[in-house]
Amino acid sequence: MKHIVIALFLLPATVAAQDTLQTRISYDLTAETAVGTGNHTAYHLAANRHHVLSTRQNTAYLRGALSMTHQISRDWRLQAAVDAIGSVHGDHRVYLQQAYARLSWRGLYAEAGSREDALVVRQGQLSIGSFVKGTNAKPVPQVRIGTHGFVDIPFTAHWVQANFDAGYGKFMDSGYREDRFRQAPGVNNRYTTGAYYHQKHLYFRTNPTKPLFVLVGIEHAVQFGGTSHTVGADGQLTTKHKPANLKAFWDVILPLGDSNYFENESMEDWVWGNHIGVMTYQLGVNLSRHQRLQAYCDNPFEDGSGVRKGNGYDGLWGLQYSNSAPGRQLVRGAVVEYFQSTNQCGPLHWDSGDWPEPVRSQITDLVTGNDDYYNHLFYDGYSHYGMTPGIGLITSPIYNSDGYTSYRDNRIRAWQAAANGEIDNRWSYLAKCTYREGRGTYVRPLTEKSHSFDALLQGIYSRGPWQLSAAYALSLGNILGDSHTLNFKISYHGKLL
Repeated sequence: MKHIVIALFLLPATVAAQDTLQTRISYDLTAETAVGTGNHTAYHLAANRHHVLSTRQNTAYLRGALSMTHQISRDWRLQAAVDAIGSVHGDHRVYLQQAYARLSWRGLYAEAGSREDALVVRQGQLSIGSFVKGTNAKPVPQVRIGTHGFVDIPFTAHWVQANFDAGYGKFMDSGYREDRFRQAPGVNNRYTTGAYYHQKHLYFRTNPTKPLFVLVGIEHAVQFGGTSHTVGADGQLTTKHKPANLKAFWDVILPLGDSNYFENESMEDWVWGNHIGVMTYQLGVNLSRHQRLQAYCDNPFEDGSGVRKGNGYDGLWGLQYSNSAPGRQLVRGAVVEYFQSTNQCGPLHWDSGDWPEPVRSQITDLVTGNDDYYNHLFYDGYSHYGMTPGIGLITSPIYNSDGYTSYRDNRIRAWQAAANGEIDNRWSYLAKCTYREGRGTYVRPLTEKSHSFDALLQGIYSRGPWQLSAAYALSLGNILGDSHTLNFKISYHGKLL
């Protein structure tokens, strides 16, 4: 990572010296603070923002980013960026939020580094998020390839478009996981370090300019490799290592496993890695040239039973309105969504494959449930620095006050409504409200149902390169506790070339 950062700082100057007419260098400076009552920053100020603002109350940060774009030729383009944050009373003090270099050819790109991704098919400011590749956690450094948005598929006469992205990376939170384990030795019995990451998505849609269009696709992510540190029955810490060689990189593309996992004493290897996915089905209607309405369902899965929709109504169900008309639009976008993760293919898992002979042949029934979303036997949980990369409403481990590093409350129901728009040429707004209730997990159900009401109202003022915003957010209930947060942010976008 150090060498990547040095290269990114030197690259703009080198390229600019070669051809300043085709090189653009810009910078962004941001200061933000959140103050209020309660133990945590209100949910809607901390969630779905790549873990930029701390989950702790009464926090602030300074952020500086440098970006470069060089147009090599009509078809080739080079981009790079460095983005650093220093925080006060934050979850982290000083760190690189983004550092990447990207080489593009027409609608395709190859990239190395850490970058904040936007949601592919959802309105990022308004939606609950994505079950797999959401915007809730810090980005994971990767080497990746993909398309710039949706591109036309050849020989379809512009009727079918595709959006693709795939990469391999590594989780950077090994030290954080070890610290959390050692701070709460009586609560946790394992932690995993050095885990690798593979992600991909593929979406197809018909021509979105037609009166009706459809979209289908899939997102998939997996944790693999790494070393698990587990407290045994004798109280001693034992380790088990998973390979991250070329074979492992190939094997995790699909959820395959070890058919001899009993003989190899690797129960968790019936499927290599911790696989998480979501399938999306979406119908769009163009109400006018600039106004669009879309209905959708995102179906989460962690194994074959979820793929077969054995998880009932689990998923994100929504209605999304968008308005791309120029000028002031009082309602630029609006979303109404319902999210459920209570079914998880049922409370029981009874599979002959989980037992060696002679028990295996005696089990004739098959019940594949208790998917236990985001939790895993070897990798503890699908999280990065304690935050879920997926749906933020499934309470991230960073909020566990006793230091527990897995998910305690992944069976939830939630309703959200959100809207944004412009009041005049300089003022815009963002408003959200969410109600959520949870029931714990199937293994450890809550004795008292968890619940919360979260709301946000934000005003944004833009003038030239300056943008200022003020927001009030609240969280009420027994999940994060009652909190009221005032938020102030100022940012400046400048150009060097």
